Amino acid sequence: MTQENRVQVELLGETFTVKGEGTAAEIQGTGGFLNEQLNYLSGRCPGLNAKNLALLTAFNLASELLRVRRDYEALAAILDKQ
Repeated sequence: MTQENRVQVELLGETFTVKGEGTAAEIQGTGGFLNEQLNYLSGRCPGLNAKNLALLTAFNLASELLRVRRDYEALAAILDKQ
């Protein structure tokens, strides 16, 4: 059985309690990364409200995830041929 952790993370100056199966350090690290992305886009698009900022950040992160998956699949295919 996996133990769930409850960890406080700060996003855009607001504190949230996140419950997850990762370690406290992993959850805090994820929260810190997300906060960096939110702050970066907030600085580039200062007129966005919190909802649109969150959606744009989610879109950018999903795009990056899909690119990394494609790269991984391409590399795995190359290794399979060897």
